[in-house]
Order: sequence, then C-alpha cells, then structure tokens
Amino acid sequence: MSQDYKDKHHTLDLNPEQLPNQDPEEHAKKQNNLNLFLWEQVEKTDPEFTTKVNQRGGFTAIGAQYQIKNATEIFGAFGHGFGVKDEKYTPILNDTLIVYTATFYYKYCDEAGDVNGEFPISSSIRVMMGNKLDDDCIKKVQTDAITKGLSRLGFNADVFMGRFDDNKYVGSNVQKNGGDAGLGANADGEWI
Repeated sequence: MSQDYKDKHHTLDLNPEQLPNQDPEEHAKKQNNLNLFLWEQVEKTDPEFTTKVNQRGGFTAIGAQYQIKNATEIFGAFGHGFGVKDEKYTPILNDTLIVYTATFYYKYCDEAGDVNGEFPISSSIRVMMGNKLDDDCIKKVQTDAITKGLSRLGFNADVFMGRFDDNKYVGSNVQKNGGDAGLGANADGEWI
C-alpha cells in the first residue's frame, strides 16, 4: 500500500463484516474514495500542454503526447500496461468517412489490488480536408479515440468538465505547475 494512499484515505479495510462498528454511510464514503483514487490522480491538466481551438464553437485541446506520457506513468508502456486492441477502420459514406473502433485496455494496480480493465472506444474522421486527401486521417482518428478512452478513466477531467473555461482555474494551475498558460493563452490564463 503506497504512503500517498494511506495519507489520503487512512484505512483500506472496506469489508463491512470486518468493521462491525462502522457506520454504513462511512463505509460507502470510503468505498467511493477508493473508486475515485485513479481519477483523482490524473484529473488535473497542466495548462502548458493545452491549446485553445477556435473552431466548432471553441474548445481546449490537450496535447496527445502529454496524455500518453501521463498514462505511461500510471499504467506502464503503451502496448503493455495500456493500449488498444482489435482495431478496425471502416470506410462509410462512399469512403468519405472512416469509423474507427477498438478496445481500450489498461492494467492498474490500486490499493485494493490489480485491476485489468477494457472497454470499447470509437471515433470518426473525414478522409478529405476540402479538396485534399488527409493522409494523416488514420493517425488522427486513432489518437482521438485513445484520448476519449483516457478521459473515461479521468485523465484531464478538468478540461472535459469545462474547468478550462474558467480563467481563474487555468491561472491557478499555471502557478502550481510553474509553466505558461499554454498555447493561445496569456500568463493570466486568459485566452488570446
């Protein structure tokens, strides 16, 4: 059991039969803390690795390599501790759109033991960019699906939950991380 986990949760004995004096509400609270342990480790994003995109209504993009690095820290190397399998690229709409499907898997050792998880991921992308063939479309659609898979585990949840729309939140993360506010933002975390 890691010291970080002990400091955060104090006890891990989550079996109610072994805790006869424990209130069921307290037991549920401890179980919830255990369920959120991975999420809370990976939910915060360093603004230095984000970009404000002013398309499709505007959104914050997270650097894919930053996400892969963070996942590697938690799970191990891509293809071993986490990754995708059973990949399928399906052209549809007269070959103008590619639908990507795969299974995202991960191996994680938390304080309750080893967890081997997997779930389906998918994404789609246009094959053409205007009149030009997008020769990176295969890479882009896979990267997008992996990002979505990581988000289901809590990676960069602050971005996906809209926290990066709050300049004060972004500014406080800039100060904590000692970096800049990311591409497209000034030092106060305001998008420029």
